[in-house]
Amino acid sequence: MTRPPPAAPAAPPAAALWRGSDRVTAPLGPARAALGRLERLGRTTGPVLRRAGRAAFLLAPGAAEPVPELLRWLGWGPELRLPIEARAAHPGAPRVPEPRTAHWLRAGTRPPALDLRSPDLLCLLDALADACTRERLGLPPAR
Repeated sequence: MTRPPPAAPAAPPAAALWRGSDRVTAPLGPARAALGRLERLGRTTGPVLRRAGRAAFLLAPGAAEPVPELLRWLGWGPELRLPIEARAAHPGAPRVPEPRTAHWLRAGTRPPALDLRSPDLLCLLDALADACTRERLGLPPAR
């Protein structure tokens, strides 16, 4: 008797990973462009939520705090006023309320893996900043 292959683990509700995850948010258009670019490059992003016209890239705890400095180091300083925000999670009392209407843009089945040791975090930030700038200037997404 043959057994059916094991089912892939189902993605948890979007809110389940929101509470304990640091996050980087960006407008939905540039976020989708950055996701497409990162997929073509074979880079990982971890789980991504869509909520109220923005995308939230979930990060490992502790990864959000240095994001402004990392963006500056990559050449995307605060003078550019990019619509990218980093928020730290506070388990038990999050700064950002748990979303009731968040939906998966890219589902995740486990806690986020992008942290400060991951080179993919720098790729994500660079792709997001580039996509935001291209949208502002009316340029097509990068390939």
